[in-house]
Amino acid sequence: MRTRLLLMTAVVSLAVVPVAAQMQIATAVIQGVVVDTSGAVLPGVDVEIRNVETNLTRTLITDRDGRFVALQLPPGRYTVTFKLAGFATHVQENVLATVGEAVRLSPVLKVSSVAETVTVTAASPTVETTRTAAASTLDQATVESTPILGRKFEDLLTLTPGVSVVQGPDGDEITFSGQRGVFNNISLDGGDYNNGFFGEQMGGQRAAIDITLEAVKEFQVVASGANAEFGRTAGGVVNVITKSGTNQVKGSLFHYQRIQALTSNTSDGKPLEDFHREQFGGTAGGPLIKDKAFYFVALEGIRENLRRPNLSEAIGTPCAVTSPTLLANEALINSSADCQRLALLSFFRTRRGQDEGQPIDQKVNNNAALVKLDWNLSSSSNLSRSYNFDYSKNTNQTFDVGTYGN
Repeated sequence: MRTRLLLMTAVVSLAVVPVAAQMQIATAVIQGVVVDTSGAVLPGVDVEIRNVETNLTRTLITDRDGRFVALQLPPGRYTVTFKLAGFATHVQENVLATVGEAVRLSPVLKVSSVAETVTVTAASPTVETTRTAAASTLDQATVESTPILGRKFEDLLTLTPGVSVVQGPDGDEITFSGQRGVFNNISLDGGDYNNGFFGEQMGGQRAAIDITLEAVKEFQVVASGANAEFGRTAGGVVNVITKSGTNQVKGSLFHYQRIQALTSNTSDGKPLEDFHREQFGGTAGGPLIKDKAFYFVALEGIRENLRRPNLSEAIGTPCAVTSPTLLANEALINSSADCQRLALLSFFRTRRGQDEGQPIDQKVNNNAALVKLDWNLSSSSNLSRSYNFDYSKNTNQTFDVGTYGN
């Protein structure tokens, strides 16, 4: 009986510990020690931690050493209230808890015989002494205000020292301190978001959208020294957290347009042909049940077209012969780039049955959506469910196709 009980305990421990560690990646911590004006610790203090936007509330009591720790808090702005009989109520506002961060508070309660409240406007500490990893967090203000061509959140990673985007096996690749992208670990709301084959984020760099930027609340970049909770990484960690609904109904709309008439010529002085790019989308979020259940929806689409002449236009001075061949016009072909073009087109047409002399239409058709639901089940439990969808069809965007000219 004892052996069976020990075995069951071990199985439960193995099942619970990884979940707790993984969930900590997507959440934040508020902790600290409560003391009086003489510096003595105060046990038995009632601590209330309330999310300003969703009214999610956690209640704690300091231990005999005056310590309190609130684990697995959704990233956001909090108000922390400390109450103890015989002392003035202490309220700390604007406590900003970001993903993967442990915010440390040091409240000082003063003795008071009357109902008194001391309100302190708090700010997150600039240095987190409990963290050993070299990490940086890009908050919502940074994500929303930093201009990005194409609106891919990966381009914001280069704001972190040691992180760059280089040419990889499948397009641009995220690299930490020069290491290959296959060593990176990308997570979305605490879940795995890796492309195991190419070693990059799901969807890779070919897709114009993988996670719509409007849905990104903040993300943490661990350039080196990642804690064991992240796992499976020898390079760097990118930890993305998406937005959630709040008690206030909010939404956004955007539309970006690039057209041929407002675009400069290419490097050879030729104008772009049949070019346009439309990028559009929006978000909506709010309460399903006030203080209890919330929704958030983000949509984004891209439509683009660009026509490239490929081998359909003359190169330099037009060839004097319509269909030059090596047997009859070798000297002419050797001296004229346009005659070489025509000879190559003739070869593909007669030997391969392919017409490579037509212009190429490069089209982009991308759609992305994210739907997220959050429930505050109790003062100690909350549930979150999200679904991310990405459709990408980019015609003639790569060179590894059967008949590129067609």
